[in-house]
Parts: sequence; structure tokens; C-alpha cells
Amino acid sequence: MPALLLPNEILSMSAQAARRLVEAGDGDGALLYLALLECGGDGDKAANRLHWPGERLNRAFKGLAALELAQPPAQGMAAQPQELETAPPEYSRGELVAALEREGEFKGLYRELERILGRVFSDNDLKCLYTLYDYLALPLEVILLLTAYVIREERRRRDNPVYSPRMPRIQREGFRWKRLGVDTVERAEEYLRRQEQVDSREWAVLSAVGVTERRAAVEKEREFIAQWVEAGYSDELIRLAYERTVYQKGSMNWPYANKILQSWRQSGYRTPEQVRTGDKPVRRQPNRQERKPGDNYQPSQERIQKNADWLDQFLKQQRGEG
Repeated sequence: MPALLLPNEILSMSAQAARRLVEAGDGDGALLYLALLECGGDGDKAANRLHWPGERLNRAFKGLAALELAQPPAQGMAAQPQELETAPPEYSRGELVAALEREGEFKGLYRELERILGRVFSDNDLKCLYTLYDYLALPLEVILLLTAYVIREERRRRDNPVYSPRMPRIQREGFRWKRLGVDTVERAEEYLRRQEQVDSREWAVLSAVGVTERRAAVEKEREFIAQWVEAGYSDELIRLAYERTVYQKGSMNWPYANKILQSWRQSGYRTPEQVRTGDKPVRRQPNRQERKPGDNYQPSQERIQKNADWLDQFLKQQRGEG
């Protein structure tokens, strides 16, 4: 039996808002918009209602702001990345040995990572792993996904298909995931899907901004590439922003190109053709005070005819007087 909908339990959405959400194709934006409607436009309540990690929530808010359907989240909102309150403990060898004897789950994880990385763990390796497990409290599945991600990224960056990263590198990435709120299997899988999208576009974007020798993006470049992929900028639009940047700056400048792309998005430009059509300055005729003696000003046909008639009349008058 369907649930009874009372009048105060019905949400209304304008047709214009619905069209914008459908055309944008942003599922997270649509869900956030519904949460905002349910919470009376209160961004904090909507954020708590969704239980999303900060990065995902901020991205959805930015999408709605670009559609002029919501304001970006305020500073200090629940959408901000998590901050760890204390420094990680310095585990002693005795504590690590006791953890292996006491916690069968951790011992199984330790053996599995030794197998995956192809090495016998040192005390420092074991300490890094226990920091992920105990201090960051990441689930086993998340630690395994994290390890696989770091292996893939390091092999891609180094162009070495057999490279095996060290545990301190995996621990650093684990702290980054925790700050971003990537601390559940669902959030980790979503994060990895987004990273795969960035991977698939990385070289195309680097080529669009003038990189000629194939290589992996450095960290700051990848941050901008991730923003551009999430925003849906095409390679052609990025190329046009690169050309404008080089024209203004003399070389590629990632922050400057990013500002150009953001300004086009705010203006509603999604293709190079829209930019070229809409980004041209409007030309107007100068008024009488602005005209200079050397200006090539062409009067209208009506004015030419009027002047000719006046001249004919003047000449007739002159001949009559003569």
C-alpha cells in the first residue's frame, strides 16, 4: 500500500530548476538540491542529511552554484576535509608484536600486504600499517584498496610495471584519504572511479596545454586536471584556454588557465564555438565628441542625400542673386 502523502510532506520544484538539473546530468547535484528543499535551504542540515565526505559535498555544491540553484558552502561547514586531532602514536616493537598476537584480523592484513608488495616487512613497515589500521581506523577493505591505488599510481608515474612502493608512501596516502573523508568502502570505490576518469583524460589534457613528451602529470597539474575533468571541460575548450593563457602570460600558467575556464563556465560557455561567439567585444559607433579627425566615419545615405539637397538649394539661390 503506498504511503499517504500529507500536504506538509510534499516538496515542490520549479520546472526551470528541474530542466537545469536534467541538462547538467549531475546526479549528486540533484540529490543535494532535493536535500536542500527538504531542509528548507539550510546547507548544514542538508550536508548532515546526506552524510557525504567533504570533497563530494563541495563538488555537488559547486555544481549547483554554477547552475545558479544554490550558494557554495560557507567556511567551516561540515563539507570541509577532516582534520586529525592528535599526532599518530609511536608504536613500540612490543606493541606491534602484541597486536599481531591479539588481533587476528590485523595479522591477516599484514600477511596479505607482504604478499601484495612482495617483501618481508620491517618494523617500520609494520608500524606504518598499524597506523593505518589502529590510529586512522581504516577498514581492512579500504586499506587494501588504498594499497592497490598507490601501487598503480607509482607504477604509472614511474613508467615501471613492476615497481613496488614502500609502506611510508602508502601511509602518507592513507592520511590524505582520511582528510578527504575517504574512510569507507563505498567512499573509496567512488573516489577510485573518479581517479580512473582523471587517468583516462590525463594525457589528453596535458597535450591540450602544450606538453609534447608523454609523461605523467605532477601533483599540482593533476589537481587542476581533476577539477577540469569533474567540471566537464572538453579537450578543445582546455586548448583554447591554453592559447589565451600563452597569449597573455607568454607560457602555460595553470592557475591563470583555470580562471579562464571558470569565467567561461560562469558565462554559460561550454564549447569553443560559444566562447568565440560570445567573447567578442561589442563594437559601437563613436559619438561626435569621441570622433577624431582621422577616423574613417561613413555617414548614412539619408544624411548624404540631405546634404546634397541643401547644396543644390544653396547654388540655386546663389545663381538667382547673381
